[in-house]
Amino acid sequence: MKEATSNVISLPRQTPDPLTQILRQGAQRMLSQAIEAEVADYLAR
Repeated sequence: MKEATSNVISLPRQTPDPLTQILRQGAQRMLSQAIEAEVADYLAR
């Protein structure tokens, strides 16, 4: 049997600039809203 291995790459942590933070937060909100809409649609069936 073959053993499972995982290679984890650690990227250096950088403090994102304010614009990147705003864009990332907006993208997270959009994804959250899209997922919630999909779940609501699925449950309504």
